[in-house]
Amino acid sequence: MTPELIVHAPIDGWVCSLDEVPDAAFAARMVGEGLAIDPTGLTVRAPFDGVVSSLARTGHAVSVRSDDGPEILIHLGLETVSLNGAGFTPHVAEGARVRTGDLLLSLDMDVVVGGAKSLISPVLLANEGEVRLLPLNRLVVAGEPIMAVRPTAAFGAMAGDEQAALTRAVRAPLPHGLHARPASRIAAAAKGFDARVRLILGDRSADAASLTAMMTLGLKDGDDLILSASGPQAEAALEAIATLILSGLGEGGESAPVAHAAETPEAPAGPAAGEDGELIFSGVMAAPGLAIGRAVRLRQAEIETPEQGRGVELEQAALQQALSAVRGRIEASVAGGGAHRRAILAAHLAFLDDPGLIAAAQEAIDAGAGAGFAWRKATQGGVALFRSLGDARTAERADDLMDLERQVLIELSGEAAPAPVVLGTGSVILADDLLPSQLIALDAVKVAGLCTARGGPTSHVAILAAAMGVPALVAVGPGLDRVEDGALVVLDADGRRLVANPSAARQARAQSGVAARDRRRAEAHALASDDCRTADGVRIEVFANLGAVTEAAPAVAGGAEGCGLLRTEFLFLERQSAPTEDEQLVQYQAIADALDGRPLVIRTLDAGGDKPMPYLPMPQEDNPALGLRGVRAGLHRPDLLLTQLRAVCRVRSAGTVAVMLPMIASASEVRQVRALLDIAASETGGHTPLLGVMIETPAAAMTADLLAPHIDFVSVGTNDLTQYALAMDRQNAHLAAQLDSLHPAVLRLIAQTAAGAADTSWIGVCGGLASDVLAAPILIGLGVTELSATPSMVAEIKAVVRSMTLADCRALAAQALTLDNAEAVRALADERLAALLKSHVVGAVA
Repeated sequence: MTPELIVHAPIDGWVCSLDEVPDAAFAARMVGEGLAIDPTGLTVRAPFDGVVSSLARTGHAVSVRSDDGPEILIHLGLETVSLNGAGFTPHVAEGARVRTGDLLLSLDMDVVVGGAKSLISPVLLANEGEVRLLPLNRLVVAGEPIMAVRPTAAFGAMAGDEQAALTRAVRAPLPHGLHARPASRIAAAAKGFDARVRLILGDRSADAASLTAMMTLGLKDGDDLILSASGPQAEAALEAIATLILSGLGEGGESAPVAHAAETPEAPAGPAAGEDGELIFSGVMAAPGLAIGRAVRLRQAEIETPEQGRGVELEQAALQQALSAVRGRIEASVAGGGAHRRAILAAHLAFLDDPGLIAAAQEAIDAGAGAGFAWRKATQGGVALFRSLGDARTAERADDLMDLERQVLIELSGEAAPAPVVLGTGSVILADDLLPSQLIALDAVKVAGLCTARGGPTSHVAILAAAMGVPALVAVGPGLDRVEDGALVVLDADGRRLVANPSAARQARAQSGVAARDRRRAEAHALASDDCRTADGVRIEVFANLGAVTEAAPAVAGGAEGCGLLRTEFLFLERQSAPTEDEQLVQYQAIADALDGRPLVIRTLDAGGDKPMPYLPMPQEDNPALGLRGVRAGLHRPDLLLTQLRAVCRVRSAGTVAVMLPMIASASEVRQVRALLDIAASETGGHTPLLGVMIETPAAAMTADLLAPHIDFVSVGTNDLTQYALAMDRQNAHLAAQLDSLHPAVLRLIAQTAAGAADTSWIGVCGGLASDVLAAPILIGLGVTELSATPSMVAEIKAVVRSMTLADCRALAAQALTLDNAEAVRALADERLAALLKSHVVGAVA
């Protein structure tokens, strides 16, 4: 058996449990196991023989690693990093070899006391091992034994070969920090290698396989991070995870329109009084729209969790059984949902497999707790951590943990899951907060709107609401409980208000606005399956953007005349190896079959940039968005591209099957892919698909005439074209309001594309602008002949196109090109279309 390492007190003081540390990260053992010392001395000394493995630049923390492997972190006080080194004097440097009792740091207690939240100092095991605490709640002097650490067998094996440990420094380009979904990608990658990988940020470190541990690092954009990997596949793991982080860990794909905010807004103090007894609540728009209906309050019954368990084995088995049951339900729900729902539930699954959460719960069970009590303690520790990190997106991920906490507790209670809430048509859901599983369980057809007292515009509930097309308002404040069940409410998400007990005049205005919108939608859906033509008979094809097999049939039912953009990343993400040719063929063929002879445009893998993949490592790039993205990544790995092209060539359909290349900048790129496509068709004996390009770069737009001889069609990706044309990062929340694809500069690039590609088979738009009812007539006026929209918008886009002649569209487009900003273009389009569409209802209930 590996001998224990005795850890000696590094400073004089009172030894106590981590439970007494007034900091969620330390108290929940998410940083590491150990104890705390409330110091009375002024010097910090080495707790054993070893090497100073890290010394914070600010001097407030130091780590020492023994030759046997265990590493101890000494964190002096809480929130002492803000002192920026004042009060701490280092006497050693990183890499110095020390013996037990050697002087590491000295303190100026007057300075530290004045700037610290607390002097209590955690002493923690920073890596793997079994901790045995010696008696607590006593005074000690530096050099007295306080705990013992036994290295785990796996760690001992790794530590025996120190040369096998690899490290790499990376600067994290993460505009929104390391929240759940990007963290889940790191965890998924780490679990795919026979290696132990840790992320080290200053004096904190985290297991790369643990979502909660990584998220508690509080990693921010531009932070300098150290990656450490040990084990047989350490080099491959380090390269894969470094590539993921350097690429920005973007979530990728076209997203539903969601409001962005730099920080979670503070809730208002309470509702204002309106006319005739109205209660007017102000909040933050999470999803646009207008609704009038009856309030339905969602409340959660408290689940009792007995603290004392029935025995360790019984409680461990109960927890594992509950986790398995919940995992099974989530996996079933993932299989039947849309792209946004799948992404959110995939993050939930990652939490269920999080080793940090499970270890915390198991530790509590080992101490005699019941499974439910242990699970709640573990998840609440994570919840407290996420909310304490000062980042809105990370704080909102606490909702996901609370959701999982509740699902597992219901399973452990042995009671049936709560019956779904019975909703009447046009129900406006009110709640203190909503969990993703609650929203998924509701009858979406009967939900007219959502309003919560808490929450934020970037929460997963907000994302789901936007994907459902349901108006949603969040952060209206605690006074929401004053609205009674069944009360009539007007939810004006665009106007950022909820009005309870509306006056007769307000009701009339709201009903008129909703009726107009519903009438337009009903008329549009009634004609959704008809071919789309302008009022003077010009054929305009309206397709749907798809991201999974399950989306194809509903899109056709909603009027889609084909698929103008199949994002194939769903086959390549969240896995450790590339999909085979046969795996890809099965998916492509299933989508072609669901389209039943309608056109299918398959975009080749859009790798790089915001879609990192562990099996496709990219060289380090200062700006990945301008690096090996799109077709460049495919040409960087022609083996992967050729496999995908072979699969497309084997698809059988009565309709058109086409290949579309992302992020094209030159004709030479097209020629290289054309050669590979010819090889694929020859090798498979299949058909040769049409070949087109996405116009996402100004270079491609301005040289469309040079691209045209080599291609069959073009399709404008307005999301990327806009960010490149306006030099604004579309991931930057501060620029979201300015990043509008109706900017005249973008419209001029689209016009130039249409003119240059006039002799190709079709000129399409597949970016977000194709789903904008105000933009559709302008695009047609610029020369666009095909629009590929979000499936839920297909019918309404068709209706808009049918309401105008080609001459109307051209006149509107010509006038739009003379304006100097996107706001003016939108105002023009809104004014021109208002009489026909009555689509702009902002202010209808003001």
